[in-house]
Amino acid sequence: MLLFVILLTLTLQPALSKKGQTALSKSGLSQPQPKPQRCVNAVDPEKHYTFLKHHLNNNVPKSDDIKEWHKFITKIKTWHRPVQSFFLYSESEYDKVLAVCSTEGKIFPSKNLCISKKTFNFYNVTVNSKMRVKKVKFITNRHVILGCEKTLNKCLPIHFEANEYAIPDDNQPDCSG
Repeated sequence: MLLFVILLTLTLQPALSKKGQTALSKSGLSQPQPKPQRCVNAVDPEKHYTFLKHHLNNNVPKSDDIKEWHKFITKIKTWHRPVQSFFLYSESEYDKVLAVCSTEGKIFPSKNLCISKKTFNFYNVTVNSKMRVKKVKFITNRHVILGCEKTLNKCLPIHFEANEYAIPDDNQPDCSG
C-alpha cells in the first residue's frame, strides 16, 4: 500500500510542480513549496544599520594590508564572523548597493534574497578564533546576493550572502518592494 502511495505521488508530482504548488520531500510525500518573497517588513529596523557598519563602512581599508584589516575588524568588533565581505565605500557605491534591493536586483529563489544585475568589487576577509586576520582577497566582477527588508518604507539590504557563481535570472521579477 505504501509503495502505491509513493508511486502515485511520483506520478502526479510533475503536474503539480509545474504550478509551483508542491515539492517532493525526502519521504516522497508532497509538501507546499515556499515562494521567494519580495521585500518583507523588517522585524528589526536596526539590521540595515548593522549591514552598513559591517559591509559598507567608509573606514574600510583600501588595500590587502593585514595589519590595517586587523585594526578595522577590531574597531567594528566582528571577530566572531569567520568570513566577512566589505564594499569600498563611496557615495556611488552606496547607491549601487541599495539599488540591489529594488530595480537593480532580481529576486533570488530563496528567502528574502535579491541578486544584483550588475557586478561588484569587494574584499573578502577571513579571520580565525584567535583574533587574527588570515586572508584578505579582493573580489572583482561578482554578482552579490543581499537579504532585503522593508525599513523606513524602503526595501534596504540587511544581509550579505556568499556567492561564488550565481548570476541573475532575467525571468525573475525585480526586487522592488
